[in-house]
Amino acid sequence: MGGFVNRLLRVAPGEWPKLAQFGLLGFLLQMGLGIGFSAGDAAFLAHAGADRLALIFMMTPAIMLVYTAAFSYLMVRFSIDRVIDATIALLVVGGLLSYAVLGLDLLPHWQLPVYIGLKLYLAMWYIALYTQFWNYTDGYFAIQDGKRLFPLLAAATALGMTCGGLIVSQLAGTVSLRGFFLIWAGIAAVTFPVALGLRRRWTRIADSEVEAAEEGVGRQVRQVADTFRSSRYTLVLTLILFVTLLMTNLAEFQYSAMFEQGRSEAELASLLGTLYAAANIFNVIVCLFVFNRLVGRIGVRNVALIMPLSYFAAFGFLFVTGSFEGALAAFFAYHGVLTSIEYNNQNLLFNAVPAETKRPVRTIVEGLAEPLASFIAGGFLLVFADRTDIRDLSGLGVILGLVLLLVVIMLRQLYPAAMARNMRSMLLDVGKGRGVAPAADTGGADTDALLEHLRSRDPAVRAEAIARLAAGRDLEALPRILDRASWLSPADRHDIETMIIGWGDTAIPRLVSAVPDPTFRYRGRAMAARALAQLSYPLFSSQLDALVRAELERAEPRFVLAEALEAMPEPTRATRLLARLQRQLIGKGTDFVIELLALGGRLPDFDLLIVTLHSKNPKVRGNAIETIENGVDHATFLLLKGLLDERAAGSPAGGARLLAMLEERLASPDPLELVTAAQSIRDLVPAEELGPRLRRALRPDLYLLERADLATLLALPGAGPRTMVDKIDAIAAFPDFAAASIDVQARLAIKLRDAPPEKDVRRVDVDGVTMWLSNAYTLDLAARNVDLALAMYRASDDRAYAA
Repeated sequence: MGGFVNRLLRVAPGEWPKLAQFGLLGFLLQMGLGIGFSAGDAAFLAHAGADRLALIFMMTPAIMLVYTAAFSYLMVRFSIDRVIDATIALLVVGGLLSYAVLGLDLLPHWQLPVYIGLKLYLAMWYIALYTQFWNYTDGYFAIQDGKRLFPLLAAATALGMTCGGLIVSQLAGTVSLRGFFLIWAGIAAVTFPVALGLRRRWTRIADSEVEAAEEGVGRQVRQVADTFRSSRYTLVLTLILFVTLLMTNLAEFQYSAMFEQGRSEAELASLLGTLYAAANIFNVIVCLFVFNRLVGRIGVRNVALIMPLSYFAAFGFLFVTGSFEGALAAFFAYHGVLTSIEYNNQNLLFNAVPAETKRPVRTIVEGLAEPLASFIAGGFLLVFADRTDIRDLSGLGVILGLVLLLVVIMLRQLYPAAMARNMRSMLLDVGKGRGVAPAADTGGADTDALLEHLRSRDPAVRAEAIARLAAGRDLEALPRILDRASWLSPADRHDIETMIIGWGDTAIPRLVSAVPDPTFRYRGRAMAARALAQLSYPLFSSQLDALVRAELERAEPRFVLAEALEAMPEPTRATRLLARLQRQLIGKGTDFVIELLALGGRLPDFDLLIVTLHSKNPKVRGNAIETIENGVDHATFLLLKGLLDERAAGSPAGGARLLAMLEERLASPDPLELVTAAQSIRDLVPAEELGPRLRRALRPDLYLLERADLATLLALPGAGPRTMVDKIDAIAAFPDFAAASIDVQARLAIKLRDAPPEKDVRRVDVDGVTMWLSNAYTLDLAARNVDLALAMYRASDDRAYAA
């Protein structure tokens, strides 16, 4: 059951403690706010009236100007931990003061200012608690974790608002409105140890934006001004937030005017508490189960269309009917769709704002630009509300809805270019080349030792090596780590991926270089792709089409060579192996493309798709191909289908053409492909032509084994008598190794020794020479490579289903 919940909510088992603590913090903060909002709105409408909302809208910017200036200063002067402490303390004090002031026997001329002040107090915390909670939480979660877990935290905050609303709804007849503020103060007091416990247990993740904050508020403002001058996307996004808030204020004014008619203070409290609870139950469901899937299915740009369409529909319904139900529609558009979909989507839309100023832009936009919209809406309502009826205001909402829709459409066009701008700023051409990078200046020797420990047969030694690599954060060694991790077990590879993801954004440039680099093994490239997709999905997505196209284009020359080699009337040991190697590389490349497309959200579960594609059942395999056809564009599907379908046997190639194709393989970054092509050429040309033809293979970056095999093929003095091709052929002669991949057979061939390395060994005949292979190593390799394990199992079990 726990595994099902984890898969449903996309939570790793070890993440629950951290998620629960931050969820509890958000729940308590929003539950207190829900109580205060439900009770405070009822008190304001009962004693001041909905027509006074225009004043509130106009005065909110002044309150938020003070708040934003104070918050920005405190963030520069102190840490956000101290700001959170001060916030909770103010909530306690504010709740107690509200309880005391509302209990006073106020003179008539003091009542209106008190309730206006109460409403402004609530409006400030509505914005402030949202901003502070997410700024605080963002510091403890890496980007890839936030994408999965933030909607769950948003669900926790929505659940808090739900509980707060239900408390007011159920107790409105027995608890005075001032009593609810006392309850709020109590909840805030309970919140303090929760916040304290968070920072003691969890370590804040440092990011580059901290340094920007330390440079002072003035510099932040100048950076933001430069961003607005240079980024059309930022301007349009701000305009969207501005118009959205205009419509939000208009919606609040209209539903408040409808709700207050004919209701007492207690009835208003009960109604608003019920509505807040209902809206936030909707929000919990959307945050938990809908939002991530919605974004994955239609994308961030299309989700942005939901809010303008919702407001357009709500105001249109209110314009046509002028009814209480229309007011309910406006309420739910505001407190439901806006909160659960639009606010979550805005978190993603802000990712396209220039990265170096994203946080200060958001602080200033949310703290100043949005309240400015309240001021304009308030001024308009103050002047025109008495002169227009509800339908006229609803008609204005319909017009604003159309304007907002047009602006969002403009944003959709700007979003890709804005994301690309951010991506280009992150792309660094580092870490390329045959899966190997130079060791770091410090700790390089230690890193090399840890990489050697990854070869250990002892799982505890490998786990310790991974833990120490994670702590060392040697980014320069990342290519070598990926190369070595290709031979680890799936569990160890998962741990390596988790380690790389834990290094955060600093690993992105190396991952960007590794994913398209053919010098890496496919397993290493797949690990890099998964880590990159977690750390920066937009960056991964921007490269996806080019990655897929490049990989698919590599397949056709391999097909042609494999078919030509298979059509040879008298194949040699090397040509047979090279033909088989080409087929396996095509299969690995195809699987890699499918995994990339699955990571990009264009195909469903990768593992299930690969299993069905390799099924011998034509219907099962046909369903898999149908799934692919419906998930990718037509051109990509045609290329993939050409790799997945069986092709007619090729015809023999002319000698010159075949040699030309073999010589092209001498430039391969794959060591085994290079050596096998070189030995195939040796088998097909006269001895005097061999040296000139193999000259292309002699490169300064060759591995030691490649150099040794080329020396053997050229019969250089001191060279060994056998090549890797000869050893692999001997390994493949064993029935329990024959069905394994060539990579695994090569790994076993590397471990062949001239003398028995230990007591439990296997005797291997290589062209009449006896060599020895450790059985313990064979079993360890089988434990880490499923194709070897299956090959050994099938060879030992002759029952039909084992085949």
